[in-house]
Amino acid sequence: MVNWKQIVEYRKHRLLKTTYIMLRFTLNKRVLIIVALSAIILSCLSASSQQVVTLKMCHESADSLYPIVFQKQKLTQINELALQNLQAKYLPEIGLSAKATYQSKVTEMPLAMPGVSPPVVPHEQFSATIDISQIIYDGGTIKAAKQVSEMQTQNNTQQVNVNMYKLKEQINNIYFLVLALQENEKILELIKETINERKTVLKAAVDNGILNISELDNLNAELLKIDQQKIELSIQIEQATFALKELSCINNIDAMKLDLPNIATSANYDIRRPENELFTTNISLLSANAEIIKSERMPKVVAFGSGGVGYPGLNMFSETMEPYLIVGAQVKWTIADWKQTSRQQEQLSIQKASIYDSENAFNKQLQIEINEAILKQTQLEQLIEKDKQIIELRNRISKNSAAQLENGTITSADYIHNLNEEKQASINMETHKIQLEQAKLNRIYLSGKPIFE
Repeated sequence: MVNWKQIVEYRKHRLLKTTYIMLRFTLNKRVLIIVALSAIILSCLSASSQQVVTLKMCHESADSLYPIVFQKQKLTQINELALQNLQAKYLPEIGLSAKATYQSKVTEMPLAMPGVSPPVVPHEQFSATIDISQIIYDGGTIKAAKQVSEMQTQNNTQQVNVNMYKLKEQINNIYFLVLALQENEKILELIKETINERKTVLKAAVDNGILNISELDNLNAELLKIDQQKIELSIQIEQATFALKELSCINNIDAMKLDLPNIATSANYDIRRPENELFTTNISLLSANAEIIKSERMPKVVAFGSGGVGYPGLNMFSETMEPYLIVGAQVKWTIADWKQTSRQQEQLSIQKASIYDSENAFNKQLQIEINEAILKQTQLEQLIEKDKQIIELRNRISKNSAAQLENGTITSADYIHNLNEEKQASINMETHKIQLEQAKLNRIYLSGKPIFE
């Protein structure tokens, strides 16, 4: 006999179990979806609130948006217009002129023939002409002028590069200043939290009559002092951040977190600063000017023509308005200029020598600064190692002082003194770390090598 009752109970049990599993799976799936969506939302919020600005971003933004960068484009436009004007000198020069004169006395024929009236030159003279001149040979003056225009543009452009390099030095200094100030602010906040925790413990002891309330007052006074320091730091950070924003042209930089760059150093750097390139373009510009001076001594050949009408015309004795035409060529050559050209060339040679002297002096000063940066880097590396040891000792002293304060064996003033020593040690180490990266960067900057490859 088939036991239908058992079969029904079995199937009912299986149905309930399957329903439970499906409901559990559905709920778990919903939970997983909710968790996943929450994670995505939180990650987006975290990403938006943790925007980071790097020193490289500041440099790139300044390269694109700082006002003096746009001078390069304007210098190129000026050079193109100057070259077009110089090229136009090869084309014929056309002019229109008109003239009217009256002479109180004119040329008269001294001889008189019977029955013949001598020709009379009119007292009034009128003329209108179109004059054309064409350079045939200019001795290389126009070509030399083009070279001067090109070199002047390169020189001015390189000056812009030098100014931008100095601007980036300002950005570097302010960037690291903001980092140092922000680290000091963080350390003050940590010290404040430590004092507040100690204050809670002491308050219970004061309430129980174990400690005098003056011990608690000392901690409150120290908290107020920290608040004062934080106000000072806040103003300094705001000032430095504003300067960084103006120089880097990143408007929302005050809402971002500055990232401490990790600068990689190498043993040797070839010195090639933008100033060195500027010295080179200055020399090239003087050489181009020397070519112009040289070309001025070369012969010049010009063809010309003049056509028009005049009263009288070419015939001085004509009494009617007549057309006329004059064509010809002219050669001009300064054979002797009484050594003016040689003196000008000598001036340029002296100016070149002066530029070489300035470059040598610049490189010597640069070597001093590079050596100082190398020694600074070595010094900071050694100081950081000592900072670690000092912080370890100061931390141990502070913890011991906290226990002694709770037991009433030392005063809160002693505890605050030890805590301030630990705070100063932490500030010193964080400052030294930032200064170390800045020293590495300065070494690269002084050599002229790109900071960011």
